[in-house]
Amino acid sequence: MTDEIWLALYTKPYKEGQVRDLLQAQDIEVYLPELAVRRQSGTKSKPFFPRYLFARIDPDSPRLTDVRWTPGLSYIVRSGTRPVPVPAPVIEHIRRRLRQMGTLKPADRFQEGDRVRISDGPLQGIDAIFDRRLSAEGRARVFLQLMDRLVAAEVDAGDLRPPR
Repeated sequence: MTDEIWLALYTKPYKEGQVRDLLQAQDIEVYLPELAVRRQSGTKSKPFFPRYLFARIDPDSPRLTDVRWTPGLSYIVRSGTRPVPVPAPVIEHIRRRLRQMGTLKPADRFQEGDRVRISDGPLQGIDAIFDRRLSAEGRARVFLQLMDRLVAAEVDAGDLRPPR
């Protein structure tokens, strides 16, 4: 069964790499979908699905207990009491699409009018509306709702995420 089924894992914030490394050290095959993002400071890999990664393991295996107690892991995605299986073709489709996407400039992920959340910096946690990319170096303009009006702000596009 492990040849066909992957399980989705949900990590604590920014712990995807830690969980991947710990599971790989236990000889568990893990896939962390990442995308190279160009920033002013160079190219950096970022999780494509923040807080999610996939492990190829039989849901009936006793090793699932080891996975469940991995430091940095919040939980195994479940439906009721059973882990939700992710078929291998879905994982292959994600791999193929990420290869096709190549390196992405952060501001290219959003279009004018998209709702975004600022994930870092002094405006961290604030929802905004994406306006446009300002520079090839990764700056973007967003509009924030402040005191009953929209106010423009310039931010690092790499700090923008889809709202939750």
